[in-house]
Amino acid sequence: MKKIFIIIISLLIVNPAFAAPLKSPLDKLLKYFKNGEMIKIQSYTAKNFIEIKDGTYKKSPIEIDAFISYPKKGDGPFPVLVFAHASGGPLLFTDEWFKFNRQVAKLLQKKGIAVMFLDNFAPRGTYTTYANQQKVTHWSTYIDAFKALEYLSKQPKVNIKKIGITGWSRGGMISTMVAEKRLRDILVSKDLYFAAAQPRSPDCTTNMFRNPQPIKETKTWMVLGGADDYTLAEDCVEQGERIKANGGDIEITVKKGWGHGFTANYEAEYEGDPMIFHNCPDSLMEDDGTYGTSDPNYKWAKEWWNDPCITRGAHIGGNKGAKFKGPFLKFFKENLLN
Repeated sequence: MKKIFIIIISLLIVNPAFAAPLKSPLDKLLKYFKNGEMIKIQSYTAKNFIEIKDGTYKKSPIEIDAFISYPKKGDGPFPVLVFAHASGGPLLFTDEWFKFNRQVAKLLQKKGIAVMFLDNFAPRGTYTTYANQQKVTHWSTYIDAFKALEYLSKQPKVNIKKIGITGWSRGGMISTMVAEKRLRDILVSKDLYFAAAQPRSPDCTTNMFRNPQPIKETKTWMVLGGADDYTLAEDCVEQGERIKANGGDIEITVKKGWGHGFTANYEAEYEGDPMIFHNCPDSLMEDDGTYGTSDPNYKWAKEWWNDPCITRGAHIGGNKGAKFKGPFLKFFKENLLN
């Protein structure tokens, strides 16, 4: 059976251990992007939104790894598409069963768009979180995305008004939350924004706001699998409608018969390990940064983690990358090149 690295739906609030950093595997992308380079981006680690809101996150600085490759022709300024990984981590960017990101990155680069791949995990001491989401919080990865945007804003070769981001599963959550104004306004300059975001199969029941405050300049196209039995499409349709109702520029597409990780280049397989939360109440965040509980700390989260509502097992894969490639490329060409 293939070794599948996938998102396990989020632990609500966590108390991560600070492990020693590991060597990022992003340098393996040099095989595919000969003119690329490894870079460091100043970021921070946060357990939850409350730490971002009250500034506590600034006590936990960290340098994250990234790989950037510019188009071979021209001097810029270039648009940039940022790739955010799933809980399988940056190893998936060079995995033979997950070719989609590399394929579309090379095609967009030929059209004049630079590409950046983020590594949220190795600097925090792990390569994956699929077996233990406590290793790296989602809020830390949201910070990373905005700090990558801030880094790009300081590069003369970059057109900062034309930055896109994409990812699936955990990366889809990042690609959704970059349009959250509350995060942007705290973390970076208020004139910065992602022009285009393309999340796929995110979990929309946790680590997002019940009352989203969208950045109106961000065009989001969320694509969901109608047959996804891991992160249900209906939850993201509801969250997408909340974003739209609050002024967000978002389009939601549900692909009938498609499942979780549909761009992986193999047919869907049943995996018994994924933790499933379909029977659990949602844990969307309230405006004050809590999850509808008076105890937003680790004790409550640990108790929830053992709740009997949690089950296991879902289908992963789909081999739909070839069908999705055209619409994906069209979306970013229209929003980053025009």
